[in-house]
Amino acid sequence: MDNMPSLTDNILVVGYFLIWIATFLWYHHIKKEVDAGSMVIGSYIGYAFFSIITLNDTFFNIRYDHLRFIPFLYLYIMLMIALSPAIYLHYNQPDKIEDPHSKMLYIPCIALIISAFFQIPTAISGSESSMIQLITDADAGQNAYLEQISNKAESGSSIKNLPAVIFNVLYDCTTFLFFYFLTRKNKNKLFLLILFAAIFIGMILPVLNGQRGSVIKAALTIVVGYALFRHYLSKRINRVVQIAGITMAIIIAIPITAITISRFSDRKGSDGVSGYVYWYIGQANIYFNNSAMSAGGIRYGDRTLNLFKRLIWSDTPKNYDERRDKYRNLEIDDYYFTTFVGDFALDFGPIASFFIFFIFNLCVLFEIRPRDGTIKLHQLLLIYFTLCICMQGGMVLFSYADTANLIIIVYILLYAWLRYHEALLKRFPLAGKE
Repeated sequence: MDNMPSLTDNILVVGYFLIWIATFLWYHHIKKEVDAGSMVIGSYIGYAFFSIITLNDTFFNIRYDHLRFIPFLYLYIMLMIALSPAIYLHYNQPDKIEDPHSKMLYIPCIALIISAFFQIPTAISGSESSMIQLITDADAGQNAYLEQISNKAESGSSIKNLPAVIFNVLYDCTTFLFFYFLTRKNKNKLFLLILFAAIFIGMILPVLNGQRGSVIKAALTIVVGYALFRHYLSKRINRVVQIAGITMAIIIAIPITAITISRFSDRKGSDGVSGYVYWYIGQANIYFNNSAMSAGGIRYGDRTLNLFKRLIWSDTPKNYDERRDKYRNLEIDDYYFTTFVGDFALDFGPIASFFIFFIFNLCVLFEIRPRDGTIKLHQLLLIYFTLCICMQGGMVLFSYADTANLIIIVYILLYAWLRYHEALLKRFPLAGKE
């Protein structure tokens, strides 16, 4: 990359920041209720702000290419298309969720609980860095991270930890179900408490391996789930959830900070940690603008549809090392963040990606139209899925890529059950009727 940022570069990145502020104001102009869409747009404002800092930060001595208007316009349009279901719900918020009356919804939650508690002994005994070590030992987080990276380089070909796979695959959908259960009049408080503990374990376990990304992803998922169902929760439950959320954030913030310092402080001195944090949060918009729309080729879905492609083509790369080697001719790879929009643009090209986003979200909009002031749970699940993509991938990449394609399969199965189980129950009355 070549030159120092010019005045035009700064005008463009500041303009991108301001357009998201304007979008936030427009979003709340008529209806001032804060919801999941508010959270997503607010996060985009934050990422854009850090992009301004990153572009002008001399810490790295990185020379970005000069920014262009069209990539920012394309990125904004694509993000707004992806947000369209949330925007529709914001202005057409039903007052009631139709209860699907299905005991089957407890099955994935129970599976998550079992897999969560099965992981605890292995995580504690197998990890070289306990929570105390992460806080007290400056090298513990870095060592755990390097160990995790070496394991990921061999991933994709076999299952080494079945409880972890089950847990990760079910996490997003069970978080959705947890918040739905909170809206019901008749609540099993003990079950909800255990389920909450399992969800919280999902934020603790990655810390023991020196990971921050998985923790942040889990936190963003919880934020989306709560914000989506906030309208349907009582004032008392809202207060309880907010207090629990703040407590979780404080507990997690300490080791996350320790991991960040451990990973980055030795590269340019302790004063350089902030520079890496700014770059980590703000890089996606800049790298998207520089390369995602014109990387010198495409990956033909090898990242976003990796697992599905591997079922058909055996030569599909099994992990990011193999993929980076196969597409080493591209100007950018998944070592850098380009947002989930960039991930699709690199896989299919900007034109095909536009039609993928447009057609998919148009279908979602058609499906989520509430009737008689009531919305069905399968409709909320579709909105939740789009929100998770937007929230989890706004700073990094498409979160359901590679083996995480399995999570998409879980979404499909849960949606199919919620959508069609009533017809099934008419034929088989004992099949999960609550």
